[in-house]
Amino acid sequence: MSDLTLPAKRVHGGTVADRLTDTVRTRVLPARYLRRNATGDVVETPAELFDRVATAVAEAEAAYGGDVDHWTDRFGERLAGLEFVPNSPTLMNAGTDGQLSACFVISPQDSLDSIFATLGRAAKVFQSGGGVGYDFSRLRPQGAPVRSTGGVASGPVSFMQVFDTMCEQLRQGGRRRGAQMAILRVDHPDVGRFCVAKRAENELANFNVSVAVTDAFLAAVRADEDYPLVDPQTGERHVATDATVAFYSPAFADAAPERVDANLWRDYAAAVPGLDAYRDRLDVAVGDPLSLPAGLVWTLAVDGAWRNGEPGLFALDTTNRDHSFDVDRFPTHRIAATNPCGEQPLENFEACTLGHVNLSLVVNEGVTPWFERDRASEDGNDEETTGDGAALAADVERLLADAVDFDRLRDVVHDGVRFLDDVLTVSTFPVDEIADAVRDGRKIGLGVMGFAELLIQLGVRYGSPASVEVARQVMAFVDRESKLASHHLALERGTFPTWSESKWATPTRYPDWFRRHGGLDPDDWPDRFPLRNHNTTTVAPTGTTGMIADTTSGCEPLFDVVNFRNADEDVQGAERLVEVDSYFLDVLAANGYDPEAVRAEALSLLEAGRFEGPSSLSVPPALASLFVTAHAIPPAEHVRVQAAFQEHVDSGVSKTVNLRETATRDDVAAAFELALATGCKGITVYRDRSRRTQVLTTRPTTRDESSDVGRDRDRDVATGDDRPASERWCRRC
Repeated sequence: MSDLTLPAKRVHGGTVADRLTDTVRTRVLPARYLRRNATGDVVETPAELFDRVATAVAEAEAAYGGDVDHWTDRFGERLAGLEFVPNSPTLMNAGTDGQLSACFVISPQDSLDSIFATLGRAAKVFQSGGGVGYDFSRLRPQGAPVRSTGGVASGPVSFMQVFDTMCEQLRQGGRRRGAQMAILRVDHPDVGRFCVAKRAENELANFNVSVAVTDAFLAAVRADEDYPLVDPQTGERHVATDATVAFYSPAFADAAPERVDANLWRDYAAAVPGLDAYRDRLDVAVGDPLSLPAGLVWTLAVDGAWRNGEPGLFALDTTNRDHSFDVDRFPTHRIAATNPCGEQPLENFEACTLGHVNLSLVVNEGVTPWFERDRASEDGNDEETTGDGAALAADVERLLADAVDFDRLRDVVHDGVRFLDDVLTVSTFPVDEIADAVRDGRKIGLGVMGFAELLIQLGVRYGSPASVEVARQVMAFVDRESKLASHHLALERGTFPTWSESKWATPTRYPDWFRRHGGLDPDDWPDRFPLRNHNTTTVAPTGTTGMIADTTSGCEPLFDVVNFRNADEDVQGAERLVEVDSYFLDVLAANGYDPEAVRAEALSLLEAGRFEGPSSLSVPPALASLFVTAHAIPPAEHVRVQAAFQEHVDSGVSKTVNLRETATRDDVAAAFELALATGCKGITVYRDRSRRTQVLTTRPTTRDESSDVGRDRDRDVATGDDRPASERWCRRC
């Protein structure tokens, strides 16, 4: 590799329009972001879009005695330079009466009034351009008695269908379909029904779903023990009803559908390997306290994720332990759900207000890449070795000190935090309770995109031990600087109103937490650390915003150097979108290759269905190996990168563990186990071509059903919008 040249990535073009890809300039922005007149004609240029956003957001400065003109120019420069991009609703609605945050959590209580009030609030959110996550765990299970009517409850999954129908009917702000996340606790009596709710691809098409797993459940999985189900009304052990027995008991495996609507053994056991091992452990009788083998629920979740990417897992106890508030002391701050993308665990009615720093643009010129440097550690690009941890960390620290313009990165982080705090000030919200929650906590989510392109410029293989250490150190810097920026804003503008209840008010009481998230010594702040925003960092998927910035999404690897993208009809039109990684072309040119010739070769192979990644192109193996792609990375390496980011992120990290089509359920289980063991707050996997359509693919046709392995095809119905959880709704982030 020593003769390879890796140029520092820079934006090209003297105008905003010139810096954008053809797809973004001619399809994405006109369809979603540029203003239109009364007759539907586009009346805004890309430069005017960024000017509109910068001007509208900087108006907040007047409320704090700031220089509005200065910050209008400063924010405009960051946007026009593609150094920082906010979430889609800010780009769409800034300068109008619309709300500017991406997503919210609004969870129903167990009453019809609350359920349908939540439905109405969600509809308002969808109209304003946002998405909604819900915790359905408070709803009583199917078959539970309803004293007011003498009937029985229909259960969370049935009400999810109502929400799904509502969402289907509304296009957000007249432009986009709604986005929803459903969360159910693993100890809810209907967890089995929930795990199989999306096995058919047309079911709950407007939902992502995740099971909220607890420490007690995971311990029971490891010990192969049963665990108790809990009555959501009383908090006591669930007493089996006719409905729960009919679903879980093998005694009803031969019952007719007219008598029993669903039975685990009749409807699913034959298609779920390993489930039969638990058949004899389910001796369930009406009136008995109900427990389930933890391995049974784990097997259902793993099988669903292997089949089509759902459900994901949400680490409930880990999330609350890492919260800015001690939920044992202040239980009203307990978190039960996430936004639709999963990277923002939110208290009820909180909002995720997101912005993303483009890491691909902070590399210095003339960097000596990792593979040419003298190092004390073993080869950190070798996926089989980790070397000495301290030596590797020191080597990576020296690499980053030479290669990354940390002064520039610091400035962009500080400007990004200020921008997002200003967004909270100028935004309106569709629901009063949301406005109150946003005001009380002022939660923001500054994240990153372009991480994979940063690694390539450094000469570091994505997934290697060195890449994990780069993730850890870069995100630690972003997190620390975001806290310092929020601290400075607190001194200027005041702390968030519930600051006194937060861990930031007593750093020495939570020293390890404070060191990790503040990057500071708690003994230097024995009494208080004023902060403007109770959370400052998250890592979102940045699907559309990454396209706008012409870089890789969030902390994801490069999907491939060329691929198809399946987008909504308003963006895609009659032709499939084809994406070619622009930095790959830059590297080709810098090393004496004709980028247009290689591009033409890649497109020809792609259209013929014979493209197998960079190694299938007429380029040197050393060059191809630098552009490691999503399916070439072992699942454990995906997870370790996510876990490294999570160490220094307040909220969560949205990442998909991309699996090859041939991956097994054991591969899924191993990814789940590693993610939960290494502190990830959530985990999503997606096996290539496990759905009939997916957002990103290198295949010109839909999945060949004849090649399906182990699928119950009779239960699959084609839909037009099936995507892995962390990709499907990323257009908001």
